[in-house]
Amino acid sequence: MGLGQLTSGGRVDDHELPKLRSVAVVLALALLALNVLDTVATNILVLDFGAIEINPLMAPLVGTGWMVLLKVGLPVVAIALATRVRSRRSVTLLSIVVAVYMFVAALGLGQLAYLHV
Repeated sequence: MGLGQLTSGGRVDDHELPKLRSVAVVLALALLALNVLDTVATNILVLDFGAIEINPLMAPLVGTGWMVLLKVGLPVVAIALATRVRSRRSVTLLSIVVAVYMFVAALGLGQLAYLHV
């Protein structure tokens, strides 16, 4: 069974749950890694290069422990929830969130790489 089969449709049979949950956990771990990369890149860009965080919700948290707690804590919660996933829709949604965060992290890392050249 491929990822496409695991992410299409609704609830799954009990025998498919272990595979579905494995995919969800891997996606949640990817989200954690991407959040860590984004946090590091954002803190370096803002604190070392004087950049500005354009997300108005995160701007006041840059450089604080609260940012790290939020950016690491939420994916940890996602990992815990991923072990309880029961529907393909949950995995599809998590896949979309990971895809968006891949873009966000790549943008920050790209800016950081440009400034370090």
